[in-house]
Amino acid sequence: MVDDALRQPLKRVGIMGGTLVAAGLVVGGFFALGGHRGPEQGARLAADTFLTRLAAGNIGGAYDQLCNETRERVEREDFVAGIGGRPAVTSYKIDGVVATGSADATVSAALVDPTGAITPYELRVTDDRGTWRVCGNPLDAG
Repeated sequence: MVDDALRQPLKRVGIMGGTLVAAGLVVGGFFALGGHRGPEQGARLAADTFLTRLAAGNIGGAYDQLCNETRERVEREDFVAGIGGRPAVTSYKIDGVVATGSADATVSAALVDPTGAITPYELRVTDDRGTWRVCGNPLDAG
């Protein structure tokens, strides 16, 4: 009798533990497989971060969103001076994202300056060693 009394709670703990492990595997698998961003999603997020920093006046932070290849060609000071010499971006709207490969995309956006003028802008975005970043020449408006 005593053994049966102990077995029931242990059996319930075992079932509960097994259920939790199975649920953890399902949730973990969902995030592991769903965590990989396709070109459109990764590019949109990278462009959004870059443009948000520009709109906030955080030009140095926007520079940090550039891919390594671009940062090797464009010095921080040149980027800050180049962007600083243009009308400020007060807001923006991402109009579209087109994948140009499995690790590249073009993001089209409309930039709004303090006067309300809207300038179309294209950004080349690439998966740079596992992180989506703005690449190419971000000082050129598309």
